[in-house]
Amino acid sequence: MDEKQQDFIVLAGLIHDIGKLLERGEVFSESRKDETYLEFCPRDKKGGFHTHLHCTHTKCFCDELEQKFTCLRTSSSNEWKTWASGHHLNDEQSFGAKVIRIADRLSSSEREEGQYYQKGIGQRTLLEPVIEKVFLHNNDDKTATSYRYPLSRIRSDDESLFPKFWKDFPEELIFDADAHEGLEDPTQWSHLLTKKTLKDEYQKLCQSFLEDIDALARKNSDISLRNLTICLSSILERYTANVPSATNVRHPDISLFDHMRTTASIAQALYIEQSRKQNCLADLEIKNDSKWLLVCGDFSGIQKFIYNLTNQGAAKGLRGRSYYVQLFCSLSSRYLLRELDLNPAALLYDSGGKFYILIPSCLKDDLYVARKSINSWLLNKFGGSVYMGLGIAPVTSDMFAQGNMHEAWKAAAEDLEKDRTGKFRDFLHEQDFFEPQVDFNPTVSCPVCGTRMVHQSIKCSLCEQLEKLGLWLRDTEAVLTVWNAKAGVETSSIFNSRKIIIFDDLDAAVILISSHELSNLRYLKTEDAECIFYNESGEKDIKHLDLPGVGVALQFSYLGRWDMRRQMDENQPWDFQRYADESQGIKRIGLLRMDVDNLGLIFMQGLYFPQRESLYIKGKSVPGWGNVVVQKGQPVRRPMASISRMTTLSRQLKNFFSGYLVNLLKKDSFDKCQIIYSGGDDLFVIGSWHQLPELAQTVQDKFSAFCCHNQDMGISGGITLHRGKYPIYKAAQLAGAAEKKAKMIRSDWINTVDLKKSGFCFQNTAILWEDWQLAQKIIHLLEKESQDSNKGFSSFLRQMTAGNQTFSRKLMMEKNISHSMAWKEIAFYPWHWRTKYQLKRRYKNQTDQIEKWAEVLFDQGKISEMSQNKNNGAALPVFSWLELPLTIADYLHR
Repeated sequence: MDEKQQDFIVLAGLIHDIGKLLERGEVFSESRKDETYLEFCPRDKKGGFHTHLHCTHTKCFCDELEQKFTCLRTSSSNEWKTWASGHHLNDEQSFGAKVIRIADRLSSSEREEGQYYQKGIGQRTLLEPVIEKVFLHNNDDKTATSYRYPLSRIRSDDESLFPKFWKDFPEELIFDADAHEGLEDPTQWSHLLTKKTLKDEYQKLCQSFLEDIDALARKNSDISLRNLTICLSSILERYTANVPSATNVRHPDISLFDHMRTTASIAQALYIEQSRKQNCLADLEIKNDSKWLLVCGDFSGIQKFIYNLTNQGAAKGLRGRSYYVQLFCSLSSRYLLRELDLNPAALLYDSGGKFYILIPSCLKDDLYVARKSINSWLLNKFGGSVYMGLGIAPVTSDMFAQGNMHEAWKAAAEDLEKDRTGKFRDFLHEQDFFEPQVDFNPTVSCPVCGTRMVHQSIKCSLCEQLEKLGLWLRDTEAVLTVWNAKAGVETSSIFNSRKIIIFDDLDAAVILISSHELSNLRYLKTEDAECIFYNESGEKDIKHLDLPGVGVALQFSYLGRWDMRRQMDENQPWDFQRYADESQGIKRIGLLRMDVDNLGLIFMQGLYFPQRESLYIKGKSVPGWGNVVVQKGQPVRRPMASISRMTTLSRQLKNFFSGYLVNLLKKDSFDKCQIIYSGGDDLFVIGSWHQLPELAQTVQDKFSAFCCHNQDMGISGGITLHRGKYPIYKAAQLAGAAEKKAKMIRSDWINTVDLKKSGFCFQNTAILWEDWQLAQKIIHLLEKESQDSNKGFSSFLRQMTAGNQTFSRKLMMEKNISHSMAWKEIAFYPWHWRTKYQLKRRYKNQTDQIEKWAEVLFDQGKISEMSQNKNNGAALPVFSWLELPLTIADYLHR
């Protein structure tokens, strides 16, 4: 197979709809009157006027691109331009053209319902959030959407990443009146259009996009075709991730970027699969043939590796370990693609130690061979504690077209679980697998990680390297991956610091580059490399970046850096004890772990959207615009889990955790916190404990806003406190247990299985986020008590709380009842009237103080009118979680 043709297929898929962006920005508009460009546009059913005029803009962009890059200009064939521009023509004859047309159709299966057109609609439609429509069980009455993304380039801030309520937009949004005709209940839908055109915003996006392309061409016009596709994908994400792909539909919820990148992924695999056949055009459009494989890769044991260290050097090594894990997980997915000779467009998702790739079915055996090489390296490097599992699911055209990709996601996850039950089984037959390790010394261990592998210095070589890596990260602006370990060592000589990590078995070298070393990239000589710019550097225009002297692949990402600039003592970073010493009140270091609730279930079951009847408008039946179909009082939902929706959702979550939260921790209110890990769908932070509850609440609030306050999108977190010398691996386990307890608190109170979680746990006390605001009021009241040197009432409350907990546990054991039933039984135990008595006794002449306490502990109103505990609007009885605010208030002033 001709590799160049394969990469041209990817290129055509990546840019086939770029004309939509340019059309809305009115760039290359003159092409719409040129017959040589109009020939790429189909005609209407009667053979009259041309339709899909964005194809003329795509063709103009292809011509511009060809002139800028040598690999395109010197190519013997320019078919790729026809594939990209003419994909709406159904009379194509070439194999490549048909592949792009089919891939475009399969990727855009989400457009099947509710087609609608109004003049200028492309310049008046904003991107709808998929995340607002996620449905598990708490969203039954949600059949319309009210949020939209701003039309802007992607940055790690609220303005570009967060959807806004339609009334909060500076551009006034309106319901489209024409589409309401015949609707019985107009409030049940929300096809929102802007009153004014978004032409100016589109023109700014187009200008910046084309300037980035020009800057790349000026600096690296001789870039290879494959590296060019990688660069284009990175640039496209910047400028089209918030641009709707289709605007003439009821739900414009797929971004132009995600549609184009999934088209490229589908097209590449289809092209390779069919190229292996004698007649590549045969059965090209069979709908039930498994031409694709969805591959889920996951690394087990990485959490244990990260936290498997003592406190000697832990502060320096912990961040290095976390980043090292990110490195080899990402390198492994890229290594697989290289071994399979696949363009990186096959990579759908890569974060949090998990990745998804789409490959042709014919490469299944090659995939397992490449995986064996990775696991061989993991076995030698980590002694079997880290393993890369693979889950594989066949994918047919029908699964793409019918929105049933959730079935493949589920099948891949189930296959992954089976694979994990036989870790390293590929090596069991090897003669030396069970032989004793020759470099093992039972009498000497590393003081950091405890390994008894032979090492020359006090610490093992890996721990020394990871401690250095943790220090290097504080000023890292870019990372260069050279796909040749020997060439990587030679390349590192151009950087004065020589911050390099060698992955011999993957034949790769990773070089960390600080801001003052970026200019040295111009001396780079190897093209078989990738350069990732992080955080602020990754958000700069390309013309402002120091690019490598040769055409390497460029990517932009985010890194949760351990920011040492405000946590240094005599040029030495704080150790764990210093974080404890800097805490307010009790001197403890805190660990916060948070992650998204039910994320696996969301991908498998959450993308079911309301089904609608057809609507007759002006005598014509229009599908998808009628009322919601209702059965037994509930909206009927149908699967809409297209590959574009699933990749859109995963990418947006990744941007929140790996991008937005990194900036959030730069606030002064969190100046004594550090990110250990943030990416994928979870977060791990250490710091002076008193800042962590506020951080957890802020993350919860921001995540809720990011998810359009969708009740089916929750996040839970747990905080534990420890002395500075407490073993970090144990502390991490306890924080994980606290997070798990937070997730279980709701189900502990509800007899039926409730999918919703959204809890928070501090030390050993769990609470629902709905009750957190009330808990904060109690903390403020307790702090006032402390300031007034009156701790009597808080001591009483602690005694009552401890007594109630003892009673509830006793009832649960004696009567074999649930947690909630036990608390219902003790609701009117003596604690109730004793608390009333103590309030009256201690605050005789302070009616306002009595009312404040009555408001938070019982029902609202005066003490004389207090009814039997109505929980004050709280989700759970206050005394069931009162230990949490009592503990925080106590710790703050201990």
